[in-house]
Amino acid sequence: MKPKPVTNSNKAYRIRWYWWGLLGLLLSLSIYALAVRIVNSIDYLNNGTDFSSFWMAGKLILQGKSPYDIVAWGEGFRRFELGFLLTPVFLYPLPLALLLTPLGMLPFHNAYIIWVTLTQLMIIASLAILLTLETNPRSKLFIIPLFIGIMFFRPTILTLTQGQVSGLFLFALAWIAFLWQKGKWFWGGFLLGLLVLKPNLGFMVILLVFVWLLLDKKWMALCGTLASGIFLLIAGLIYNPAWIIQYLQVGSNKLAKTFGGSPTVWGLGALISHNRTVATLIIGSLAGLILLFWFFRGLLHSHATLRPVSVLALAVSVTLLVTPYTWTYDQLLLILPISAVILAMDRSGVRFPLTASIFLGIDVLVVILLFFDTLLQVEILNVLVPLVVFCLCLWKLDSRIPAQA
Repeated sequence: MKPKPVTNSNKAYRIRWYWWGLLGLLLSLSIYALAVRIVNSIDYLNNGTDFSSFWMAGKLILQGKSPYDIVAWGEGFRRFELGFLLTPVFLYPLPLALLLTPLGMLPFHNAYIIWVTLTQLMIIASLAILLTLETNPRSKLFIIPLFIGIMFFRPTILTLTQGQVSGLFLFALAWIAFLWQKGKWFWGGFLLGLLVLKPNLGFMVILLVFVWLLLDKKWMALCGTLASGIFLLIAGLIYNPAWIIQYLQVGSNKLAKTFGGSPTVWGLGALISHNRTVATLIIGSLAGLILLFWFFRGLLHSHATLRPVSVLALAVSVTLLVTPYTWTYDQLLLILPISAVILAMDRSGVRFPLTASIFLGIDVLVVILLFFDTLLQVEILNVLVPLVVFCLCLWKLDSRIPAQA
C-alpha cells in the first residue's frame, strides 16, 4: 500500500498541536516555578499552614495511625519539624485523609510544592471547563479578564500560600457542571457526593442542589450522589470503624470555638451584636432564612430552565453566606458563580468592557474590605463578597437562560 500523502491541512494540524504542546510545557514550567517561589517564601515552621495538616493526615494513614489521635498528631508535627501546630488533630472526614496519602509519601517541602502546582493547574482547568460550557465563540475572549481577575483574587492567594484544598473542590464543581450539561447525570452526581469531604461547605451545596435535582427529576444524578456517599462511608469504615464518632467530636469542638468569627451571616451577626450569643443567633438565623428564601424562590420559579452551572453558582454563593463555618480562602469557589454571571451578562448583550471588568471590580471590593477588616482585626466583612455575587446570580442566572440537556 502506498502511504497517504501529507496534505496541507494535515501539516497545519500538526503545526497547531506542536505550538499548543509547547505552550502547555511553558505554562507548566511557569506554574511549577511559581509554586517553588511561593513555598520557599512561607515561614511554615513559625507561622504554620493548613497544608501541614493535610500532609500529616496522609503521613499518619501510611503509618496505620488515626489522624484524630491527638498524641500521634502532636508527635508527628514534632518529629517532622513542621513548626506551629494550627489544629490539635485533623479537622476533616477520614476519607479525605485517605485521598491525601500520596502527599504523605513525599518529603514535606516537595509535597508542598507539588500540591501548590496541582492547585494552580486545577484552578486554570476549572476556568477552561467553565468556558467550554459556552457555545458562543466570543465567550473565549473572556479567558484573559477572568484569568487576571483570578490572579488578583485574594482567596486565590490564600489558597496557594496556605496549601488549602479549595482548588480541588472548585475543580470538582466545574466538572459537575460540565458532566451535567453533557447529560452525564450519574457521574456528575457522583462527583457532587464527593463534596462532602469538605462538609462545612459540601453538605449545604449538596442539599441545595438536591432540591433542584428532585424538582427536575434527575434520578440518575441523585443515585450518583448517594453512591459516592456510600463509597466514602465504607472506605472510611474499613480503615477505622470509629471514625465517624471521632470526627463528629472534633467537628463540634471546632465549631464551638470558631462560631461567629467567620465571614458568614453568623459572623456578621456577632459583629453587629458585639458577640452576644442570643443576638448573634437571631440575626444570623433571620439573614440565613431570607437568603434561603430568595434561593428557593428562584429555584421554584425557574428550575426547569436553569442550566446546571447556574444552579451550582447559586448554591455555592448562598452556601458561603449561610454555612456556620467558613474562611476567606473558601471563597475561591466564587470563581464558578462569578464566571457564570459574566458569561450570562455577555449572552444578554452587555458590552464587553463592562462585563470584562466585573471580576476586577470584585477584586477591588476585596481589597477595600481587607482594609476595614484589618482595622477591626476580623475577617467578617468579607461576607459582603459572596453577598454581592449572590445578588448578581439572582439578577442574571434566571429563566431567560435556555436550559441545557
